[in-house]
Amino acid sequence: MSIVQPGLPEPAMDALDAIEAELLTSVRAKVTEELERRSDTELKVDDRNWIASLVQGEIRNYHSAAPHRRRPTLTVQGYEEVRRRLLAHVTPLGPLAELLADPLVEEVIVNGPDEVLVVRDGSQQASGIHFESEEALLATVQRLLGSGSAHLDRANPMVTATMEDGSRLNAVLPPVAVPMAVTIRRHQLARFGRLADLARVETLPWELIPLLQAAVKARLNLIVSGSTGSGKTTLLRLLINEVPAWERVITIEDQRELHLRTAQGGRRNTISLEARDSNTEGRGEVTIQQLVRNALRQRPDRIFVGECRGAEALDVVDAMGTGHDGSGTTLHANSARDALLRLAGLVRRHPAQARADPGAIARELAAKVDLVIHLSRMRRSDGADQRVIQAVGLVTGQVEGDLPLLESVCHYQRARGNWAWDLTRLDDLPPKIQDKLDGAGIAVNSLLGRLLDSASAS
Repeated sequence: MSIVQPGLPEPAMDALDAIEAELLTSVRAKVTEELERRSDTELKVDDRNWIASLVQGEIRNYHSAAPHRRRPTLTVQGYEEVRRRLLAHVTPLGPLAELLADPLVEEVIVNGPDEVLVVRDGSQQASGIHFESEEALLATVQRLLGSGSAHLDRANPMVTATMEDGSRLNAVLPPVAVPMAVTIRRHQLARFGRLADLARVETLPWELIPLLQAAVKARLNLIVSGSTGSGKTTLLRLLINEVPAWERVITIEDQRELHLRTAQGGRRNTISLEARDSNTEGRGEVTIQQLVRNALRQRPDRIFVGECRGAEALDVVDAMGTGHDGSGTTLHANSARDALLRLAGLVRRHPAQARADPGAIARELAAKVDLVIHLSRMRRSDGADQRVIQAVGLVTGQVEGDLPLLESVCHYQRARGNWAWDLTRLDDLPPKIQDKLDGAGIAVNSLLGRLLDSASAS
């Protein structure tokens, strides 16, 4: 496909390269001129917007003057290609600028300077961009990290940090990783603002939304489980958004990803706590467990832990039963039942529970946890990833052996590509769940009517 208009003289070098070279000189000169006007002459991530406007303006000026000067003019495809190349040269994010400006990009995967992949709509594909060198890639990552506490250099060859837009960046330098590896997982706050947005992309069935909303309103204690990248954080954020606005919410995370205050229509009266690693002298560490305990002193109505991974699980479970009903957490697990088993194992990691009877722990979980939502990340026939709610279960309050009993509400049938409804009678609700719904003034008959209709139709 041609990228220049025919009928005009060809330059000595490739037309696109010639246009790029000419415009790059003028763009760089104007960027330098702008930076010299301010005290801080280093490029920052925040500079990308005005630089993008400058680049577009320069291309438009070239395009409008080209016919009069007998120079090649650009087609639409050529315009976009030159714009992409110029942005890669002069913006602080280099070649990543175009990818991070695309709202459909879910993940950016960099395997060294010459291999940059993107994930769009669950499908991994080549991006068509590259970095000039590993040094240029490292410089871009350091700009993304900004002036925060996270650093990446030979003395600290691994870093995980939350970017300004809520995306999570992980980078590993050689020789720990060969080649240099960078992964940017984007949390698309604008794309998924309500539970209905997940129903539109078939992550959950429409009929489940009223039940999830009622569960939050009735202050059911919940667990969101699943594998890496299955959508646990996104679902937890949307569930928290259903919490009444007047309630005080405290979130606790290893890396800040929920962004409840900064998302569109952000919550007020919300505090976000983030754990911190120790410094090079071994000081300053702030653990999830410490933050959970501290949160209890901040008069929360509900506490949500971004991910339970250790002894803090006991503090989370205790909070669920000490006036903070409606709290929750996420954790890695292979199924809804496995989530309860894993949570019990995490509770036993607490020194105070090292010799506790497994049956006693199971009874405590059965009494305090109400709802388990398990997500899966599955590969579709076209090779793309599909995130779905694999199963929803209500904790009955009873135990069987060393595990709380879980009553299934629904589960995803992969072969059929739909959900099967397992809760087919109104009196199937566990008494402790019924009591909370009654206490919140939720009419169970109305709530479950659509769900039961789906069950009978399936």
